[in-house]
Amino acid sequence: MKIVKLSILVFIIFIVVPFSSCVGDDEFSLPTLSAEKEYENLKSLTQIASLYQGSLVEIKEELTTSGYVVSSDRAGNFFKSIFIQDAPENPTIGFEMKINATNLHERYAVGRKIFIKLKGLFLSKSKDGSYQIGVRNSFGNGIDRIGVNDYVRFIDRGAEIAKITPVLLKINELNEKNQNILIKIEKVQAEIKGLKYAWPKAGSVDYSIDRTLISCDSLQKIIFRNSIFSDFKGLLIPDKKGSITGIFTMLESEKILTIRNTSDVNFTEEYGCFNNPTLADVATIKAFFKEEETVISDNLKLKISITSDATKGTISAKNAFAQDASAGISLNFTAIHNLNIGDQVEIAVGGLKLTNPNGVLTLNVENSNIISSQPGVLPTPEIITFEEALSGVYQSKLVKIEGVQFKDITKNYQGENILTTNCENELALLSVEKEAVFANNLVSTKKGAITGIITQNNGVKLYIRDELDVNFTETYGCTPVVIPPPINPAPTGDLFFSEYAEGSSNNKYIEIYNGTNTDIDLSNYTIELHINGSTDKPKILALSSLTNIILVKGGVLVIYNSRASDVIKNNGTSSSSVASFNGDDALILKNNDTVIDVIGLLGEDPGKGWAVAGIENATQNHTLIRKSSVVKGNITWDASAGTTTDNSQWEVKEQDDFSSVGKK
Repeated sequence: MKIVKLSILVFIIFIVVPFSSCVGDDEFSLPTLSAEKEYENLKSLTQIASLYQGSLVEIKEELTTSGYVVSSDRAGNFFKSIFIQDAPENPTIGFEMKINATNLHERYAVGRKIFIKLKGLFLSKSKDGSYQIGVRNSFGNGIDRIGVNDYVRFIDRGAEIAKITPVLLKINELNEKNQNILIKIEKVQAEIKGLKYAWPKAGSVDYSIDRTLISCDSLQKIIFRNSIFSDFKGLLIPDKKGSITGIFTMLESEKILTIRNTSDVNFTEEYGCFNNPTLADVATIKAFFKEEETVISDNLKLKISITSDATKGTISAKNAFAQDASAGISLNFTAIHNLNIGDQVEIAVGGLKLTNPNGVLTLNVENSNIISSQPGVLPTPEIITFEEALSGVYQSKLVKIEGVQFKDITKNYQGENILTTNCENELALLSVEKEAVFANNLVSTKKGAITGIITQNNGVKLYIRDELDVNFTETYGCTPVVIPPPINPAPTGDLFFSEYAEGSSNNKYIEIYNGTNTDIDLSNYTIELHINGSTDKPKILALSSLTNIILVKGGVLVIYNSRASDVIKNNGTSSSSVASFNGDDALILKNNDTVIDVIGLLGEDPGKGWAVAGIENATQNHTLIRKSSVVKGNITWDASAGTTTDNSQWEVKEQDDFSSVGKK
């Protein structure tokens, strides 16, 4: 009898094993529905999304929706979620479904059409606009993952497995409506070469690693997020460029792309967005400028002649003027450039920024963008009239003006001097710093031609490179007016805060204005930052530490956060930790130990910020500009802040309004 039973058992095993080996684990554990099955109350994902009206939605009706799976956790880069979209190509909406299970790819392969029975589930929408399905969390205000033993009751697999065509988009085109769908971006590369996909740093507690991809089309960036549990975490991201496919999401308004596996990365072209640039002229490059800051996205280069001379101490070794036959332009380098007057320079400009500090259109140059430089011939100055110089049309060009003279022939070159042709009209020279080799020489007492570069700083100015630019040989034509300089003139009034910005991120600065009748030596001035209005241990900036400690009458200095945007830095004087304030931190300006102006109330923590002009928390996330009617500081903050727009000394602007920084 035992022998018979054993034979029967062997026979059953012989039959079952071959049969079961013909069926995949996923197919066997969750049978696929026939294509003919119909659902009542079948709604599209868009219709389900419309149920959300601003708060968590419990779905109590017998509703079913469907979508196509576009994510896969096979490589470990997705965790306990599946992403679905409403069509295999040209989708209009995507959802994330949170499930407390792994190896979901075994049941829900990419392209599989699934049907979700929604009764008993919850619908939510993140503040970034992502629709999500799950169960209610323990707090009752959001969703959590569907239980590991429950999710199969809610999801049916259809017979259809479609080919998913990713939506081709550019980074600048991505928005919340594209979330949770499969997208493809072309002409992108890793911002930094030689990085692994997700290799964690020692001691890191992060479960994912963010890299940055940059578009060679728009130069915009997107976060490339990968899990430290992915099976490709230790592989190098290819040091090439090309296309990438992945699921698009957003978090705190940041754009994020997540791949299923490395097959989604198709980087096969030579790395670099601006290889083999095309030659363009300066006028073409200047025409790109539209707003306060413009990034040049075209793959272009300039071939220009350096017309300034840093060896004479009249311009920083990080700045230069240059031109070609079409126009001139100001250059601002990230480091000392070592370029000489007359050098012929090729600069790749793709990806560089154009800014407009003090009204001077400036190309901000990474030193690595210099393709070549060699000695050349200095361009011949263009002869223009005095009136043409004042028009500003020749900005950053080397020019020659004839028949001019200094209005005051008693001065030396240091500081600002005025030119005139008829003893009445005026064109100011750009202020000559004391470091200039000719700063202490007296200006010419004759009349003639002057060569220089038209620029701007609170009006049109002429920048001269050296005393040799002044070729005055004719008889002086004005009646000399000799005004003996006052002996230590006492200033009327004192310095005061003229602008304050508590912007997004680290975009913070304070502007100080000299509205007195004389230049001010800053040696005895300090700025104090009192955290939360505390009277203890302020951060202190001694203005004597600045490179230039003379603030000319009518001049401003801008102290900014070291991580502020280029718009602020290009109009700034110096960075300092006192510009790390928040809206509830008080600022004090002192002359010796005497307080001469304040922002905020010392000894008071306002919470988020102080009210100004009747606007709550105006010192937080706003820019404050002192009204032009104010001529001195105010040590009484309540009086300075005021309670209405009429009695306040300040105008309250929107956050990140930097339109007047450095322009008091």
